[in-house]
Amino acid sequence: MEVNAQLIKQYRTDKAYTQQHLAEACGVSLRTIQRVERYGVASSETLMSLSAIFEVDNSKFQATNNEVETFEPKGIQATHIIIACTGLFGSSIGSLITYLFMR
Repeated sequence: MEVNAQLIKQYRTDKAYTQQHLAEACGVSLRTIQRVERYGVASSETLMSLSAIFEVDNSKFQATNNEVETFEPKGIQATHIIIACTGLFGSSIGSLITYLFMR
């Protein structure tokens, strides 16, 4: 279920909770809270736990269409280019070494 990640994070910081503290209070893993705040996706059980901890209605955290943000990691294209260049460079060096030793 899509949730308003920024609002959940705001509620957490307003109560001075760490992500770990919130996870323990909700009975979920730290990783679950990290995913909720980063990707804005939570199961209905997690949403119910968050609503209970913050004493608000479930619908308060449900995202509307204009609140949903897609997480797009920055630098993903640069990483792919580096990996491709490394592979190409490694293949070239390997081919050169094989050619020199086979002569």
